[in-house]
Amino acid sequence: MMLSAALVLATLAVAVDPGIDFDPDADPERGEYSLEGARSDARGGGPGASGVSATPREYLRSPACAGGTPMTAETETCSPLAAGMIPACPGGMNPIAPLWMREQLADGTWTSWAVVAWYSCPSEADLFALIEREWTELRPDPSEASLQPATGVVYATVPTIAMADDGLRHHSAVLLGADVDIRATPSTFTWAWGDGEQTTTSDPGAPYPDATVTHAYGRALDSATVTLTTTWAGEYRVADGTWSAFDTTIATTSPGITLAVLHPRAVLVEGPLG
Repeated sequence: MMLSAALVLATLAVAVDPGIDFDPDADPERGEYSLEGARSDARGGGPGASGVSATPREYLRSPACAGGTPMTAETETCSPLAAGMIPACPGGMNPIAPLWMREQLADGTWTSWAVVAWYSCPSEADLFALIEREWTELRPDPSEASLQPATGVVYATVPTIAMADDGLRHHSAVLLGADVDIRATPSTFTWAWGDGEQTTTSDPGAPYPDATVTHAYGRALDSATVTLTTTWAGEYRVADGTWSAFDTTIATTSPGITLAVLHPRAVLVEGPLG
């Protein structure tokens, strides 16, 4: 059983606010929480006044044993608290483990652990914040881009056909103990043709003879690199619930396709007379 390290702090004697935040990605059943420290506020007194007491305090985020004590390195094998005493959180979220505190006495010994905050459930806002972060940091596989002709050679003034894979992307994660599904759907495709022009469309394109996305190169260049940027709209659901849309989009860029641009010319040749 992995337990977070306790944090020892000398606190100000006037007013103490534990102000300890938990890591929402951690597993509360394992006590893996980061402690950001205890904040104290000394009010009154002139500049340079010190309100630091000689009583250090130690804080610990850890599950509770049946005897009302925290699970620590010394009590790893303690009987866990009865399940009925731990709240059932909505959406399958894991409850936040209790926060404990003890003080060091003048003789160097420590008081028994006392609970500062009991088990509680993360709020829906906590969960949505993690889902939103999961979405904004998501990097779906870029859409596969293809051209016709697919030889890497095109002809100036002749339309080149472009197509993109418009398949959905799926992602699953466990956040605060809840099963979360995310799906990304292509909303727009932006083709940068490599000659200074670009086309943005919601149409993924189609092959010849039903082509819908095309581009004709002029005679001013001999090569070009085509890149495709796909903008994705997203939706999420918790525990197989209803799908909800994100307010933001994400984008991916497909590998570039390098083309040689040929310039055919009409030439008169002699032929047999009919």
